[in-house]
Amino acid sequence: MSKVLQDLIKQLGIVVFRLADDQTLESVSSYPEWLIHLSKAADSPISVDDTFLSFDQIGHSFPFLSNFLIDAELFWSNEREHDKTDSGVWTEVDALGQEYQLEARALFAENEKILLIENVSQNFEERHLVYQKARDMALLNEKLISELNFRQRKLQSDIERHLSLRNPIDELNRTVESNTSAVLVCLPDGDVELYNKALINIYEIGNDQKIVRASMLDKWIAEAEHNHPEIHRILKSGSYWEGEFETFDADNNQKWIRLSIGPVKNDAGEICHFVCVANDLSDFRKVSDDWGNISDYDFNTHLPNRRQFWKHISQTCESGQKSDEVIALMYVDLDYFKHINDQHGQFAGDFLLGTMASRLSRNIKHGDYIAHLGGDEFVILLRYIKEPEDLVAVGERLLVTVSEPINLDGTPIRVSASIGIATTEISQTDPHSLLRNADLAMYSAKELGRGQVRLYTEELERNPPKRSQREHELLVAIEKQQFVLEFQPQVCMQESRGKRVEALVRWQHPEHGLLSPAEFVGIAEESGSIVPIGDWVLMSACVSGKLLVDSGDSTCVAVNISAKQLSHPEFYNKLTNVLRKSGFPATHLEIEITESSFLSDMDKAIDVLHRVRALGIQVALDDFGSGFSSLNYLKRLPVDYIKIDRSFIHDLPDDNESRAITTSVIHLAHQLNMKVIAEGVENKQQLEFLREHDVDFVQGFYYFKPMPLAKLTSLKSENW
Repeated sequence: MSKVLQDLIKQLGIVVFRLADDQTLESVSSYPEWLIHLSKAADSPISVDDTFLSFDQIGHSFPFLSNFLIDAELFWSNEREHDKTDSGVWTEVDALGQEYQLEARALFAENEKILLIENVSQNFEERHLVYQKARDMALLNEKLISELNFRQRKLQSDIERHLSLRNPIDELNRTVESNTSAVLVCLPDGDVELYNKALINIYEIGNDQKIVRASMLDKWIAEAEHNHPEIHRILKSGSYWEGEFETFDADNNQKWIRLSIGPVKNDAGEICHFVCVANDLSDFRKVSDDWGNISDYDFNTHLPNRRQFWKHISQTCESGQKSDEVIALMYVDLDYFKHINDQHGQFAGDFLLGTMASRLSRNIKHGDYIAHLGGDEFVILLRYIKEPEDLVAVGERLLVTVSEPINLDGTPIRVSASIGIATTEISQTDPHSLLRNADLAMYSAKELGRGQVRLYTEELERNPPKRSQREHELLVAIEKQQFVLEFQPQVCMQESRGKRVEALVRWQHPEHGLLSPAEFVGIAEESGSIVPIGDWVLMSACVSGKLLVDSGDSTCVAVNISAKQLSHPEFYNKLTNVLRKSGFPATHLEIEITESSFLSDMDKAIDVLHRVRALGIQVALDDFGSGFSSLNYLKRLPVDYIKIDRSFIHDLPDDNESRAITTSVIHLAHQLNMKVIAEGVENKQQLEFLREHDVDFVQGFYYFKPMPLAKLTSLKSENW
């Protein structure tokens, strides 16, 4: 290449490589200053004298290119449909924070395989301004829709709260009649119990009785499942669902609505109502459509949205009707996102989604396609798959990048994800079935404990995830009272302060025998059945405690109270009713709560606990030390006992950190006039260490395993 041409290429901010026979990249032009400058931060920076670069070396300098070079190799091997393939514009940042916009192209020039990298920073701003006005208009539109969604969710929550308190449904009429959002409350079978005028207006129904005679719920589900095939699984599991889809009014006019469907459960954990709230987005959509494909992108994550995803996958399948290529769909769902969003707020939740979108995008090939379906759900369409089993490695790589710490409100947290993968030949692809299969695999991954990758197999169809089955079995267990209590004594280490036991629930499963809480409490908490189970435990423990009192044994009985029980509006009333019906003295009852019981609304939890203690009931803070903010709230909580988490006791007395934490907790609690219970004590060395440091009570297998009430009453006083 002549020096004049090389200088011209350099002035244009372009670097040109030729793919050599040994699969290295040979520079056929001198390196521009920006390339040398940006590569300095790499482990192996590029030098002006480096004529040949390996793929790894250029990948270290520009990590984004590592994925693009995979696409380039496929293109150069003649597996291509076009004359060139490009990376799209990506951004690099130097040590001073200066941004550079770069773009790479793979092409052929006189049968030579060429890689071209261009610095498009100067033209980038000019091109960006062309779309700025359209983007501003779309963002304004998006803001209005976001505000509408916020009001819709608040209305949904207010109605669900009203129904969960067992208030008459007729009292909702005044709340919803004049609301601009359409409201429908129906029974699980679809029979309508309440609707408002806004619903009539959206569907332009002349005869109001049509709504009464025929439920809208089935109509909505049928319309939504075209773009949301997971809706059946979500509603069947008793979870909240929301999404946007096309619908048709009474005159068959096409409209676009945003719908949310929330289940309301009774004390047995069964769905007794569906609360549906809808808004007509047709006018917003028209404005977006006028601005072209701006409406096909989510402005928070900067990824294609569900609407664009369906366009893309449909076009991909249509263009590959004669191909035997295998494609894969990854369904990525962030774990516990709702809890994070509720605890830290919507803006923190949006920041988290944006960060996760960026991390996922950086870890897939350029030729792959990623979209944000909404909420905490992402999908990735992968092409050019050699072995389906390799996809698990890709998924596990994504799990690693998702789990890197992220700072929210000054607090570093880690997020996990559950990933489901479905594969098929592109010529045989039904997009809806592919998404449904990936969703089913994702749901199965959640059941494995979250933070997992699961491939779809036909076995999942024959044996669907056990979680739904276990949720149903729990409802049967509640109805048939298949639970039993066992009691584990807490042994006093100081002067005698009376006998103490903890009541522990077990599930007498008809097929699997006696199940420990670890095998069902997590599912019960997420499904809502933990409340009726907890109510049963509280009543049974108090009845058993009354038998002990009547026999002359003044034992204090500790009962675990879940976060959902404590936050239930009727918890205090339920508690006083249990004491009255059982005749068990309040001064002999202790409730154990965990950190999760009050993190969402600490002031409300403190108020409830003060009322509980006024009855004479004692309060213990369970699993202390397992949370990240324990010392911040400890001085505010009305607590009598602290239970040191068994994870610290397990490593005593050899582990330095466990020793330091345990002794500090005991000292701090005593300074705050609280007693300390160490749980999980299993050997003499642990016991002697705890006794030496003045722990008040110990609980564990070293003294007693959990036992039935009959065995508890037979224990000799001198042994306890």
